[in-house]
Amino acid sequence: MDEKQRLRALVRTRRDARLSAAGDDDSVRSGQQASFTAQLASLTEQLGAGRVACFVSVRGEPETTGYLAWARAHGVEVLLPRVRPGGSLEWSVHEESGLAVGAFSIPEPVGPATPMDASERVDLLLVPAAAVDQTGTRLGWGRGYFDRELARLRAELHDAPPQVFAVVWSDELMDRLPQEPHDIPVDGAVTEESIHRFG
Repeated sequence: MDEKQRLRALVRTRRDARLSAAGDDDSVRSGQQASFTAQLASLTEQLGAGRVACFVSVRGEPETTGYLAWARAHGVEVLLPRVRPGGSLEWSVHEESGLAVGAFSIPEPVGPATPMDASERVDLLLVPAAAVDQTGTRLGWGRGYFDRELARLRAELHDAPPQVFAVVWSDELMDRLPQEPHDIPVDGAVTEESIHRFG
């Protein structure tokens, strides 16, 4: 098992333990959701972001559902990803009831694809991660969807790419992660406790 696999296994174990500890206690889950919503809303307001690309959380990931509702209530347009054949992502505007089970049983938007390019910029891109370090190195889950998307956006929008923040639990913010040449650093991280900016 290499270092990345070991770290992913550690994060899965911690996330499973967090889910088990919460059990059926809605107040714990509501508190966690409220904490992430407050931090994500604060970042959105700090950046003056009117258009945000986000993800729908699953299986112990930091909760984004509350943030999606906050964004809708505050007039922030949110794009959500959908996995395309071949492993690339496309984006669609989040509609209140427009999610269906997609690849890997992850909820995906059902609306038409919306470009995320020079003509249709987003101000903020929120990405999932297993962990992130103080240099902005992001450890994903090994499928590469967001790595490829970050590389595409940096190449196409090199003059003004969106701010990219990983959304992780506070114990997933690490000192140093293994880094490879293809890794695209993120600008910051959002945890349930605070916002971190790198570089």
